[in-house]
Amino acid sequence: MCTVGRSDELARLLPVLAPQAEALGAELLVVDQSDDEEHARVEALLPAGVRLIRRAPGLPAARNAGLAATTAPIVLFLDDDTSPAPGCLSAHLEPFRDPTVGGAVGRIVERRLRPNSRRLRNDLAWDGRIRVRLDTTEDGPIGSLKGANMSVRRRAVEQVGGFDEGWGGTALLEDADLSERLIRAGWRLRYAARAAVEHLHAPTGGVRQEGAEQTERWRFHNTARFLRRHRGMRGVVVATPTWMALAAARGLRWRRPRSTAQLISAWWAGARG
Repeated sequence: MCTVGRSDELARLLPVLAPQAEALGAELLVVDQSDDEEHARVEALLPAGVRLIRRAPGLPAARNAGLAATTAPIVLFLDDDTSPAPGCLSAHLEPFRDPTVGGAVGRIVERRLRPNSRRLRNDLAWDGRIRVRLDTTEDGPIGSLKGANMSVRRRAVEQVGGFDEGWGGTALLEDADLSERLIRAGWRLRYAARAAVEHLHAPTGGVRQEGAEQTERWRFHNTARFLRRHRGMRGVVVATPTWMALAAARGLRWRRPRSTAQLISAWWAGARG
């Protein structure tokens, strides 16, 4: 569990996870990216047996630190503001009985966000928007993992070089980037419906704590970066009209014309990176 400024969420989550982990003989690791005051709170609340690692802010680097701190062949990542269902951890192991599976994403019931697909799906559409439905009850293949509730085969992740620490800010699409690299390396991704969590969307802490406008700038930047890396400049060009229209709409909504220019700048910075 990678966490930033959410000791209260960890205090709720760890007692739920600990019995599931104990039943499997699994270890729990917390990678804390908080300031000194919040880190002291995290240290004080950890149950016996839970390992604590401290990292500077940066989600992909925190994930890599967690991977490096264990030799487990299967590693599960959970957001600190999730509520796992009974049996979530054991259900994550089932897809990996197939030796060709490199990663799995469990069922995610979103408390605030609504799915925008009628069927099981998680990927970037041609216009650069994420199309997602991860609350269905049937297992199946999936196009991308989602970091809130995903598990990976260590050997597969090491083969593709781990998480790319170049995904800045909110780290949006760092999970999709890993997924693309796993698929290109020949690994399969699966959706595991019984590995379920509710995503609570805690209002404070986490990687999106810098405000709506800054979060949106990272969304523009990282989307363009993803398209350039995985679909080439042609993918960026195809998606650009949609994102320029979104930039104009955001500026009008916020009544800040300057924000439109900042979003456009973030888009092209991502496309260059």
